[in-house]
Amino acid sequence: MKSNEKNLEFTQMFSTWGDKLLQHTDVLYSIQKDRYFKPITIQLAPTELCNSDCPFCSVAGRPIKSYIPFDKIKKLLTDFKTLGAKSVEITGGGNPMLYKDPTAKADINSIIEFANSLEYDIGIITNNHTLEKIKKENYNKINWIRISLIQLDEGKNPEDYNFNDFPLNKLGLSYIIYDSTGGIPDELSRTNKPYVGTTIESIKKIAKLIELNPHVKFVRIAGNCLIKGNNQNIKEKWKSVIDEIDKFNKFFIKDIGLDDYPYNEGCYVGLIRPYIAPNPNGGDYQVYTCTSYVLNKRTYDLEHSLGSIDDIINIWNKCNENYKLYGYPYQIKNNCGKNWQETCKYCYYKFNNKILHTVSQEIPDKNFP
Repeated sequence: MKSNEKNLEFTQMFSTWGDKLLQHTDVLYSIQKDRYFKPITIQLAPTELCNSDCPFCSVAGRPIKSYIPFDKIKKLLTDFKTLGAKSVEITGGGNPMLYKDPTAKADINSIIEFANSLEYDIGIITNNHTLEKIKKENYNKINWIRISLIQLDEGKNPEDYNFNDFPLNKLGLSYIIYDSTGGIPDELSRTNKPYVGTTIESIKKIAKLIELNPHVKFVRIAGNCLIKGNNQNIKEKWKSVIDEIDKFNKFFIKDIGLDDYPYNEGCYVGLIRPYIAPNPNGGDYQVYTCTSYVLNKRTYDLEHSLGSIDDIINIWNKCNENYKLYGYPYQIKNNCGKNWQETCKYCYYKFNNKILHTVSQEIPDKNFP
């Protein structure tokens, strides 16, 4: 497969970029026929602790000590399952491998086991160079794990990575290409550590890691999400380097062109893949519309919250009632569900929202496709 074709195909397979929604005809039918949005996947950030200090972190200004009590996790997963959710992506915020609720004596395994008991599909995103925190008896409960390889830039070598016998056919790797911080730390750095940025040596280390673990599913390369249009720029700059070094045909560059801006006519993804993360001021964890809006301020923002995790069922009922009455499920900054390019600077759900808009709105002569 040529690299351009692979980039497009793998972006659809292993990124949230629109077409996967077409596999969920039950949800699309519910939107069009019953005028009711159902969640498909829950993005759950159980802790804000992290053992890296990425200069491209989208939530570098987050409340670092926050975590969700385990009883709250159980309730929100139960509520979302009642609404029809199919999967949970355990992600950041911080590094979910570091999750601990000392009162409940719960950790990442507790979340995996409870989600599995509710028959959720489970994915995990982490930056850990080892998977030792996950019990081996829980491996069969997990659909996939994706590891961000930033620790290769923080002193780890490819030989240091220990996947602890986790099935490599369920393991993906990712790496953000980024520029040097110029000998000074990022303005929101917690460690005051400058980063050298991506070099050819960085890519060679990833290739060595693949050589040591040739059965991993993929290595996803992406640009710095804090810089608009950066995915296209890194594709143009780094494609030939990656093509030459990709001996096992595992690398792909996230291929979204310059489309990192919102779909202007509507936003619906908050009811399909809500993001659970902290209230930046303390208090209840919140149900947010997506993970892209944080790029505006590099932290959480209550203007993009749909409400408290204690009120999930009512949130969905209210949003769906809004949709029936006004044609949009929610609004941000009084935008009446439109003109999203004025509301949000960044968006990695443009095509998801375009599909959902097409399904949810009446189109003239729709029976003549």
